Amino acid sequence: MNLSVLSNVLLILLAVGIIAVRQMNWRPVLGGRDWMFPGIAAVAGAAFLLQSLNGRSLGVIDVVAFLVEVVIALGVGLAMGAIAHIRPIARPAGYAADTSGLSAKAAARALAEFETRTGPWGLALWVVLIGVRVGLTFAFESLGSHLGVSTGLILLVLAANRAARTVVLHGRVDGLRRAGTRGATARMMVS
Repeated sequence: MNLSVLSNVLLILLAVGIIAVRQMNWRPVLGGRDWMFPGIAAVAGAAFLLQSLNGRSLGVIDVVAFLVEVVIALGVGLAMGAIAHIRPIARPAGYAADTSGLSAKAAARALAEFETRTGPWGLALWVVLIGVRVGLTFAFESLGSHLGVSTGLILLVLAANRAARTVVLHGRVDGLRRAGTRGATARMMVS
């Protein structure tokens, strides 16, 4: 195992840790701000990916590595969005958010209507995604793929996963708004 693969595994584990904590805690659905991480990860991933090519051309195995990993990430992200628990944020009667003087993030939190978490099943899906990603890293390295072991691909996989989750989650929240079910949860919670 070379230093590049080891650093990628460590990056994966760090991302898993951060996102796993987020999966288990209720977090507000922030609308457009929910797209910030997928967007930043996609741009950084593309930049790292181009840098890792270092003038080399893409091989067939590189394209296969990219497609396989992105398809898996999208599928897991869609599943995460589908299993996410959604509930209205409890507010006192007559609550009106005062966003004056707040940062954009704090204002988005003050205006949020719903919150979400995926819970243990979401964490299990993360473990599956990361296990597959680590396994594919070793497989693609042994096949000589430069792209399959790059930090850029890891970031693109995270971006694809988070984007797919956000698409499904926002669709579900929009459905709740249209149905006027502010007083009900999208999925019953067992505490």
